[in-house]
Order: sequence, then structure tokens, then C-alpha cells
Amino acid sequence: MFLILFCGTLAVQLLLNFHDQLRFLQTSPTRIYGRSARLLGFYDIPTLNTKQFCFTGLVFILSLLSATAGIASRWCLLVALCCYFLYFGQIISLGYVQRKTNLIPIVLLILLVSPSIGHPLQQSAPLWPVVLTKIALAQMYFSAGLQKLRRGGLRWCNGRALQAYLVHYYLWGDMPGALRLAQQPRLCVLLTSLVMTFELTFWLMLLSPPLTYGYALGGLIFHSATALTMRIHYLKYLSPVYMVFATELAFQLLPVLSENW
Repeated sequence: MFLILFCGTLAVQLLLNFHDQLRFLQTSPTRIYGRSARLLGFYDIPTLNTKQFCFTGLVFILSLLSATAGIASRWCLLVALCCYFLYFGQIISLGYVQRKTNLIPIVLLILLVSPSIGHPLQQSAPLWPVVLTKIALAQMYFSAGLQKLRRGGLRWCNGRALQAYLVHYYLWGDMPGALRLAQQPRLCVLLTSLVMTFELTFWLMLLSPPLTYGYALGGLIFHSATALTMRIHYLKYLSPVYMVFATELAFQLLPVLSENW
């Protein structure tokens, strides 16, 4: 079920953003921002021209859709994993791609080695791929909170850093909502404290399942707020990973949908 939700959502996001990403590629970003990404920091990813980029994107989307439909899922996941590095490596400097797609290859790899991806939905399956995905999410948030502590300590929660970011994005992107929020120092203190707490304690949902949906909702609110106030769009490519929180609900709804169908 998680395979279906993740691959289906990722394919939709690729389709929705393909035209924008193709236009970005046509500006020759490697000439402006330097060479394309390097795999594991050591191996240069080949530079693709426009036709090769389009072909890679098409193969990427089709492999995800095939995996969603259960057609040679393991091979399609392997193809999708390779296409990820080729495709996003060309546009790594794009704002809503840089650092925001890092969990995608990790989840693809988890699904690739999962022993149950070819089994029928009704058949029982080990839960460790879902748990590993949640651990990857928790690690992402914890490292972000830890980095804030290393740079500013608890002073990061005084709201001034958030005010500076909000003013920066107001001047850069003409975001009036960001300026209005920056003019509320007490609210900024509250928000920075909540963000720090959220990031450093996200891993608790691994130990206490009842907290899972609360943290998932908190993450959606957090990323939606940054998109509205600062145009930081994490949910474009984090939303497929967040499908891990919808897996159990979707599985419970499956018999109901089958009966109605």
C-alpha cells in the first residue's frame, strides 16, 4: 500500500512540475551555478541535453506508474532510482529541488529491497519498510533541529532568526504575509519554540504510535506555513514520503472501496 501511495504521488508531482523544470533546464543552470550534482560526492552525474532530460523524465514517470500498478515493481523501482539521480541531478540548483528531494532515493531503495512489494494487498507483510521510512523522516527533522542548536543554541528560539528570515523573504519575494508575521515578535518566539520542539522530538512518534498523526499534522502545517510566508516548498517532494502516514488508513479503507466498487 505504501508503494502505491508513494510512487503514485511522486509520479503526479513529476507530471505537475515537469514543464517548469524543463524550462529551468533550458536556461543552462550548470553554466550559472556550476556543474551538476555528484553521486555520493564522488561521481559526476552525466549532463543531459533537453531531449535526454525529457526521455529520462518520461522513463522516470512510467517506471513509477508501473510500480504503482504492480507491473514488475522491483525492476521499475530500480529504474526509477537510477532516473532520480539522472533527472534531479540536472536541476539540483532549482529552489524547490535542492535538499528537498533527498528522501526520495532513500525511500525508493527501502521499497526496492522490501520482500513484499510483489505480494497482493490482502497478504500480510513485514512493517519494517514503513518503520525505516519514518526513521528517515525523523532523522531529517532531528538533524535540522540539531543544526539550529549548534549554530545559535537556545537563543535560536528568541524569534530574531525567524524575523530575519521573514524580512529576507519579504524583500526577495515580495511576501507581505512574511513582513506582517515578522512584526509580531512574541508570535515569532512562540513559533520558533514550536518548530524547535517539533524537529527535536519528531522521533517520539516512533516510540508512541498515538503521537504519529499529531506529528504528521504538525509537519503539514509547518511546511504549508513556510510555503505561504517564504515560498519554501518542501511538500512538493516530501508529500510522497508523508504518504507513509496515510498507509494504514488507506489499507483500512480498501475493503470499503472494494465493496462499493
